[in-house]
Amino acid sequence: MSDPALELAEVHFRHPGASGDAVSGARLRMDPGEIVGVVGPNAAGKSTLARIAAMLLVPSSGLVRLAGTDARELSRRERARRVAFLAQDEPGDLPFTAREIALMGRAPHLGLWALEGESDRAQAQAALEELDAAHLSDRPVSQLSGGERKRVYLARTFAQGAPILVLDEPTDALDLRHQAQLVEALRDRARRGGCALLVMHDLSLAGSACDRVVLLDQGKIAAAGTPAEVLRAEILERVYRARLDVFAHPRSGRPLVTVKITPGTA
Repeated sequence: MSDPALELAEVHFRHPGASGDAVSGARLRMDPGEIVGVVGPNAAGKSTLARIAAMLLVPSSGLVRLAGTDARELSRRERARRVAFLAQDEPGDLPFTAREIALMGRAPHLGLWALEGESDRAQAQAALEELDAAHLSDRPVSQLSGGERKRVYLARTFAQGAPILVLDEPTDALDLRHQAQLVEALRDRARRGGCALLVMHDLSLAGSACDRVVLLDQGKIAAAGTPAEVLRAEILERVYRARLDVFAHPRSGRPLVTVKITPGTA
């Protein structure tokens, strides 16, 4: 069996001053061609796990391996060539245009003082087009809506050309059309051997977009497997502490998750 694209082995992480681990004993394997969703309630450790996967946080114990190599043995530049990261809240007040933001994704491929070349500009432009953001190229990101800004920063991660994408809430602020467009773009990358780790709150979207789902609860993995194995009412209700309905999509059979709400009376 070939090495996984990304592997977390018994990873622990505790934020400074915290009384307990934000991530405790996490194991995760992601192979080339896979889209894996990370779900769970607020403060479950999802964003921390994503930052560890991208080696923006160094675990207090355990290992992160990229294609079989201990990530600690790689330079920051080499890690950035292998993993592209999208934060949940990227800055919205930077004095840069959308094109300049997308070009920032090419930084790991440039020398210390090198300027972007024609190939870099072409890849940034292609990423903007793929995310339906090319028409925003000359606009400052500070003038964009939340959804437009999200697409521009996604274009930056795509332009980075890394085989592994780690995206924290990538569909937040996106309308339905652009959510579907992003999922198709990720699937296209997966068909070409790339992979993506997605932190998500929308369980139904995770069920339809992901090959596997990892459910976190208080820093620990409560369940992991296919969407049908993980997105089950008896599992989710225990973790989310909410009453839920889960039923199969009439065409795809993928799980759909809704909160049980008692209708009000007129």
